[in-house]
Amino acid sequence: MHHSDIWTRLREESRPVVLYGTGNGADRIIDILERENIKISGIFSSAAFVRDRFFRGYKVTDFESCKKEFPDMLVLMCFGSAREDVLENVKKISRENELLAPDVPVYGDNIFDLSFYKKHKNELDIVESRLSDEKSLDTFRKLVDFKLTGNIKNLFSCEYDNSGIFDISDNAVYFDLGAYNGDTVTEFAEKYKYDRIIAVEPDRRNFRKLSENTEKLPRVKLYNALISDKNETVFLDNNKGRGAHESEKGKIPVEAVTIDKLAEKEKLSETGQLVIKFDVEGNELKALSGAQETIKKYSPLMFISCYHRSEDYFTIPLKVFSINDNYKLYMRHYKGIPAWESEYIFVPKM
Repeated sequence: MHHSDIWTRLREESRPVVLYGTGNGADRIIDILERENIKISGIFSSAAFVRDRFFRGYKVTDFESCKKEFPDMLVLMCFGSAREDVLENVKKISRENELLAPDVPVYGDNIFDLSFYKKHKNELDIVESRLSDEKSLDTFRKLVDFKLTGNIKNLFSCEYDNSGIFDISDNAVYFDLGAYNGDTVTEFAEKYKYDRIIAVEPDRRNFRKLSENTEKLPRVKLYNALISDKNETVFLDNNKGRGAHESEKGKIPVEAVTIDKLAEKEKLSETGQLVIKFDVEGNELKALSGAQETIKKYSPLMFISCYHRSEDYFTIPLKVFSINDNYKLYMRHYKGIPAWESEYIFVPKM
């Protein structure tokens, strides 16, 4: 049972607290630190991003300058990366000063702190009890601990691949939902034989890149649409990040479509294998609500990102099991800080 969290610890911290990184992640972390009355002593960035600038009223310096001013500082990493050079730099900094990575959700307002953990411990325990191998149990426990403590060693010690837990047949139909620029479509096409690939991406800029990057691949159909629980026109925020997300204040129209509608349109065979990858920017629960007939009828092999919202760790598995209980559940975390490269894998029981 956990008894504390990173925010409690930071409130009690006597060392200078210094932030590493600027941008959206730092913005959200500063908001929480200010709300919790936790003092920030400085901000540093990688050398290429220092320049002569301020962020949220703080002069942005480099690590060496901060280290000189605050030799015993506690560093908070405020951005995400899976790049090898960045991760090596993070490890280097953490050897000189303690470094934590506060976990703030990409979407939603729920922070995975101690009160959130206690409130949802029953649901988390149910999900943990359904995990199908030791690597999944290890991953789940270390990711929960990371979310509470910010200790990046948890992430480095549970980087597993997903080999050996599923098979993909030569006649598989692959739905790539949240296809971004086609990186995962290309990866799938290089790795497996397949019947066809259906790729869906709502952001117009990403969709153009997706079209360019997959134009030479055979049997690939693209949809510029948002996966949701209804078939209607919705509006997207005009943010220039990786993800396009529907918003009440959004101004960019895009067609929302359910997986059930797509499955009907694509005339799937009940004898072929259906594989679905969900990475839909916090819309995972809506996507599952719009996929109930498909999940009941085809029992697809599913890879579902579980890092966009704090509650994803329990709401996603519980939702799937409420639709179709005939699944083995696995969890994997791949290289990266924070726990963004994490997913549940739902393998249909034979």
